[in-house]
Amino acid sequence: MLATLVAAAALAAAPPLHLRDLLDEARAHNPTLQAARAQASAALTDVSPAGAFDDPTLSVQLWNVPADFSAVPVMAQLTQRLPLGNKRGLAREAAQAQARVAGADVRSVGQKIDRQVKAAYFDLYLATRTDAVDTDIATTLAAITQSTLSRLQVGVGSQSEVLRAQAAQIQLQAEREVAQQRARSARMRLAALLDRPNDPPQGDPPDPLPLPQLPTETELAARALRSRPELASFQNTLTAAEARVHLARAQKVPDLGVSLGAMHTFGGAGETNFLFTGVQINLPVFSGSKNTPRIDAALARAQAARDRLRALRAQIQAQVADTYAEVQSEKRLVMLHHHLIPLTREALESALHDYASGKGDFPNVIDTAHALQKHQIELAEHRAAYAQHLADLEQAVGEALGGVAASDAGGSHAKQ
Repeated sequence: MLATLVAAAALAAAPPLHLRDLLDEARAHNPTLQAARAQASAALTDVSPAGAFDDPTLSVQLWNVPADFSAVPVMAQLTQRLPLGNKRGLAREAAQAQARVAGADVRSVGQKIDRQVKAAYFDLYLATRTDAVDTDIATTLAAITQSTLSRLQVGVGSQSEVLRAQAAQIQLQAEREVAQQRARSARMRLAALLDRPNDPPQGDPPDPLPLPQLPTETELAARALRSRPELASFQNTLTAAEARVHLARAQKVPDLGVSLGAMHTFGGAGETNFLFTGVQINLPVFSGSKNTPRIDAALARAQAARDRLRALRAQIQAQVADTYAEVQSEKRLVMLHHHLIPLTREALESALHDYASGKGDFPNVIDTAHALQKHQIELAEHRAAYAQHLADLEQAVGEALGGVAASDAGGSHAKQ
């Protein structure tokens, strides 16, 4: 019990927890994102070797057949293979496109990590706000219970009213424990994303604010088709696949081998030093059984990349439309509850006054208290849902739309 009280006191004393700080920390330390960056660095390093020449070949030969050591000819030869048909350029082009794929994947992974941080953050907001609402209602229920006891003592109340008020307090305590457990779970998820599992972030998120206005759905869809990193990844996958198609076709072009050599005869009579040069080419006579399947496979992979790119474009437009509708719907529900809560609070104050003066009935008091609790928690739920859907929309578009700034601009849990 003491440890729980100390932890609660520490959380209460902690400054507000801001989303921007958590995102910055996750981008710097998240291991999944660091792994993606390392993979992109490796892919970029692979570009230069992809277009490099093969190593030259040096051969040294000793001629002495039949065995007669009166003259010993020694020949040294250097051979370099020169790929023709732009094979080196095509290999480099494919590697560059693959490096761009890895770079786009870093952006994609980063956006997914951002989304996971936001999901845990707004889950934490909902849990802490629910606990705050329940704490506020607990004070009201304590006053109602005390009023029922006072009425019972003067003979105008009933034992059932006392028991019902006490039951409501017990139920509320159970709900608070659930909210507190959800808050602990969200903090642990954040700690894992920040790569500090033994040091969960402290403090409570402020109430997220809705954006004053969003761009139109059509504009957001157009921006998504320009900005989504997955589209860049798929487009560069297609570029790499097309380069490999050309590279497979280029294998039909023979490669040129150039050689330069020298020979010296030790102990020989007459001329003892010779220089020579030569060329050689490979003969792609088995291209029908070997290279044609390579071309067919490369063409199939390129077509698959085109199909995936077309499917992703359609999927992105659907995502933008769905999340845009969800954001607008939740914003309207938030505004509705801003009107409902003051009316319900006023109704509760009136019901409490009437009950204390003997003019009201207990069911009206307890029901109105529960209605206020319900509307306050629903407001928190719709605020969290709005922020979650806005985060989904930002991920669908591939750009920030102001959700982080709006979340951090909100005040601490205001009394709603």
